[in-house]
Amino acid sequence: MLARVTTGNDLRLDLGEGPVWDAASQRLWWVDSEAGLVFSGRISGDSVIVEDVRSMGEKVGSVAPCVDGGLLVAGAHHVHVVDPHGQLVDSLRVLPELQRSRLNDGTCDPAGRFLVGSIRLDGRERQECLWAVEPDRSVRPVVEGITVSNGIGFAPDGRTMYYVESRPGAILAFDYDVTSGTASHRRELWACGGTPDGLAVDAEGYLWVAFFGEGDVRRISPEGEVIDTITVEARNVTCPEFVGPRLDRLVITTARYRMSEADLSRQVHAGATFIADPSVGGVAPVAWAGSTRCSG
Repeated sequence: MLARVTTGNDLRLDLGEGPVWDAASQRLWWVDSEAGLVFSGRISGDSVIVEDVRSMGEKVGSVAPCVDGGLLVAGAHHVHVVDPHGQLVDSLRVLPELQRSRLNDGTCDPAGRFLVGSIRLDGRERQECLWAVEPDRSVRPVVEGITVSNGIGFAPDGRTMYYVESRPGAILAFDYDVTSGTASHRRELWACGGTPDGLAVDAEGYLWVAFFGEGDVRRISPEGEVIDTITVEARNVTCPEFVGPRLDRLVITTARYRMSEADLSRQVHAGATFIADPSVGGVAPVAWAGSTRCSG
């Protein structure tokens, strides 16, 4: 299967990341992590039409729509709470300010917690975490001992959490307790090597994983077997997301990150957003369950 470059925009992002479908508003959100930009737009056919761009003034890892129409934005060290009018109402400390780390991919668990991981920006190993931002805005670690945290997803029944650790290149699985928001029984689903990045889970419980530097998204069984591949005409593929009223389309973000001018001249679609039509739909997205109204 070959993904198609979306029309309706001419974006070529440095580090396009984190597409997330907002089912309530039928809107797509995504980010340019390096530029600190948050985009939202509509999908019509193969077009992704940008309706809003917000600059956060810092690097951005991911976003999450909220049940009240607001937005969570994972910045460098904080998760920012943005109300339905676009006003910043709170910034939740997650990482120490001087730690050589930043926040990265995030998603909401089936109970509406926002889970977001951190990545190292130096040579440290196994010192990063996956964090939970609870609906009451409290923050706690869920998984520790990570080096480069990336895609997160859940089996359709919510009882298994899948988690990409980009260094050393593995897809992990955990038993997940939705009630308590705790993960246990850590295991390797697939020690794939390379640089696995963002992921999405389909309605049959299979994973769709982007491979940065390898130009594809692979459908992987819950046993770790590659079943299908979507080829993307951009080498640095970052994240897939099921979108649309029936969740039967796949949006895929890519990046120009650290590509030479010679590489960019050969890969004219690097940093573009792509779309594909897989033969299976996705799992219904979950919004953050907390309030984004000013608590003070």
